[in-house]
Amino acid sequence: MKRRIFAAVLSTAMVLSLAACGGGNKGGSSSSNPGNGSDVSTIAPGGSSSQPDGSNPDGSQPDASTPDSSQPDGSNPSGSGSNGDLQPLPTVTITLNKTEVKLTKAGATFQLRYTAEPDTDGIATFTSSDKKIATVSKDGTIKAVAPGKATITVEYDGAKATCAVTCDWKEETKPEQKPDPKPEQKPDPKPDPKPDGSGSGSSSGSGSSSSTPSTNVDLSAFYSTITGKYEFGFLELADSGLLDQYYAGLTGVSSEQMLVYICMMSMNNGEFGLVQVKDSKDVDTVKAIFQARISYMVGDGNGPGGAWYPGPTEQWQNNSRVVSNGNYVMMVVHENCDDIVNEFNALF
Repeated sequence: MKRRIFAAVLSTAMVLSLAACGGGNKGGSSSSNPGNGSDVSTIAPGGSSSQPDGSNPDGSQPDASTPDSSQPDGSNPSGSGSNGDLQPLPTVTITLNKTEVKLTKAGATFQLRYTAEPDTDGIATFTSSDKKIATVSKDGTIKAVAPGKATITVEYDGAKATCAVTCDWKEETKPEQKPDPKPEQKPDPKPDPKPDGSGSGSSSGSGSSSSTPSTNVDLSAFYSTITGKYEFGFLELADSGLLDQYYAGLTGVSSEQMLVYICMMSMNNGEFGLVQVKDSKDVDTVKAIFQARISYMVGDGNGPGGAWYPGPTEQWQNNSRVVSNGNYVMMVVHENCDDIVNEFNALF
């Protein structure tokens, strides 16, 4: 009997104990096992869930106010997109072959040339600040008129350049003519055996001077006179290099005066040569050199000569003269060549 009561009490206690344990787990079994694969949500204070929004797996929201820097915004930050801007026209500059020129006698000339960069196919104009000192032609030929200074201005397509011209010379006085020294009288090989009236045995010599005083002519002054009276093209006084090139052999002639003016333009309408030799035997040599120049310019008939163009060739062929007077030789190529020859001969 006691055993039954004890078993009943024990059974009741066990039932109560089990009931108590089952009440403690009620409603909490799903959160007590984090390893059962269920999705556990954590509620942050304030009632919001700390679970990231599934619409953005990395948890970052793109800011709609920030533009995508990879897309152009239509503006050109470099500022170089103005394709409509006009480019400035290039600046024209001109360079002269000389910026200072000195002319040492009236009628002396110099060819002023220019180079334009860039070349705009414009036409240059030449002007002189004082035409009483120096003049300038349309092709840039400067001609001395009187001693003094002038400025030649060249204008080309808005650009300007200047050349300072100095005309400096003194009026040359004609040198005093001196007679040739009288040759020493030599006695005859056979003296006259007849004594003179004084009774002395000496005899007088029979030698006499056969030379007459020579005429000294200033060829530079003559050139100035002729070029001032007759219109010539551009002529340049030839130096030894040009003489060797165009008048071969002339520099080898011993001379008192040598003035050869050469035309350096393609349309060569004439040249002017004046030489005074020291030895009269060289007169024919100088004349031959001058004639060779004329023959070269005219040509041999098989082709054009050095003058090349028909007009200049005819000028060299028909209006060229080579003359001499004493030790003076002149070559002139000019339409008034015969008048110039007459003035040359009038010097003597």
